[in-house]
Amino acid sequence: MMGLFESAYVVGRRDFTATVFSKVFFFFLLGPVLVIGVSLLFGNVSERMAKQDLRANVAVIAGEAEFEVLVAARARLAPAFDEFDLPELVHAEPDYVIDAQINDLLESRDKRILAVLTGGIDEPRLTGAVSETGSIRDQIRLIVEEARHQRSLTRSGAAPPPVQIAFVEVEESAGSLAALRAVTARGGQFLVFMLAIFLAGMLLSNLVEEKSNKVIEVLAAAIPVDAIFLGKLVAMLAVSLVGVAVWSLTVILGLTIWPPEGFDLPSPAVGWPLFILLVLIYYCANYLLLGALFLGIGSQASSVREVQTLSMPVTLGQVFIFLFASFAVGPYNGMIGIAAAIFPFSSPLAMVARAAQTPELWHHLVAIAWQVLWVWLTLKLASGLFRRNVLKSGSGSAVSTVGSRRTAF
Repeated sequence: MMGLFESAYVVGRRDFTATVFSKVFFFFLLGPVLVIGVSLLFGNVSERMAKQDLRANVAVIAGEAEFEVLVAARARLAPAFDEFDLPELVHAEPDYVIDAQINDLLESRDKRILAVLTGGIDEPRLTGAVSETGSIRDQIRLIVEEARHQRSLTRSGAAPPPVQIAFVEVEESAGSLAALRAVTARGGQFLVFMLAIFLAGMLLSNLVEEKSNKVIEVLAAAIPVDAIFLGKLVAMLAVSLVGVAVWSLTVILGLTIWPPEGFDLPSPAVGWPLFILLVLIYYCANYLLLGALFLGIGSQASSVREVQTLSMPVTLGQVFIFLFASFAVGPYNGMIGIAAAIFPFSSPLAMVARAAQTPELWHHLVAIAWQVLWVWLTLKLASGLFRRNVLKSGSGSAVSTVGSRRTAF
């Protein structure tokens, strides 16, 4: 009988070749590229449309001079708010019946008036579908207060010039550096999580077809079950790395053709080359850990329907692990950070965040050795459960039956 790693190589080469050189694999590679491209396109268009649709318009029933004072006050406050955060002021000349004019403005579908301000800046009254404690009321109050303040200064003849603040820019500070590296940490975590949740789920159904046509029994009679699981796990990791390589080249090509404007990702603590290498290593560790677990869970299923039933709780489990690891981004040396780094299934995500925030390297060696140990333990547990609950279920051993047939021939 062949050795463990030699047998695993045979199984892995068979699965890798059958997957990569199939016609379906091309569509598997093309799918995420199309989905991401269409999502970015429609997301950009939808964001612009949403900003226009959600833009708040407040009508101001006042004379031209008083309206200009309010518009000037709004212009002075606008730089302190994001785009479209302050409501847009729409002028309406006072009519004979103010209440009827308010109703007409609020019922007008073309102007999309959210509220109507009357009474000028001396006795302001806001009428509309807004909350008394909402942001629109507070923003209108700020505009009116600014207008009053400027009017009083102008009347007294002591209106000061605009404040000029001297600005001295430094390259970085401890607070800004920590905040920026936290952004990089969360970005690395999200990348590893999304790749794992998209690619590792395939291992749930990896053994279903071979169990249904009895191929797994023939394999189990020829080579150790541990080698079958190891070979399939490594083969699917290699398949996922092919996908990651193709998608990475696509992203690099896209960024080269359409470079983003004003996009500057903060530099991680260990530097970009080592951080990219660690992200790749921790992705492999995360995939192997989850893959070994999913391979063990999926091997217990007897049909595709059971695998589909298992996919939802498995996905939710991945989400909870990601949330646990994301809590450790800030306090990476605290109790939560250390716990996330020790727990094997959140350890790769937690260590990605640690690589972005601190330059120490020795704990990565310890973490990688710890994760490799748990990959082996999970794989041994999965293969043991499969051997005991599946191959030896029913009357007699399936392996012994296949072995006796081989002896007869």
